[in-house]
Amino acid sequence: MATPPEPASPAAAPLDFAPLVAAVLPLDHYHRELEPLLPDLVRIVQLNDQLNGAFRRIAQRSGFAEGGEVERKHLGHDAEAVHTFFEYVYFASPAFLSTVGEWPLGGVRG
Repeated sequence: MATPPEPASPAAAPLDFAPLVAAVLPLDHYHRELEPLLPDLVRIVQLNDQLNGAFRRIAQRSGFAEGGEVERKHLGHDAEAVHTFFEYVYFASPAFLSTVGEWPLGGVRG
């Protein structure tokens, strides 16, 4: 039985998500395609409770706020949620949709 992820502190200190998401993104194999969407990824992470908590736990594990670096081992139990998020955004991204003839939206398939 898997150990549940540790909860994020409800009174968590302010965290600059932009550099944190930028540090985690290269650990995922969709990173090249998602780098242009970094501001959107950061906004979603800030607003989504599950992702916000996951990234806060990753920051805590890695000591990111104190100048730490994020490594794959710091993802811990949150690795699956983070990868699933990046994967979902990738398959909805203009980069992917253009490869299957679905971008630009409203364009003619050919």
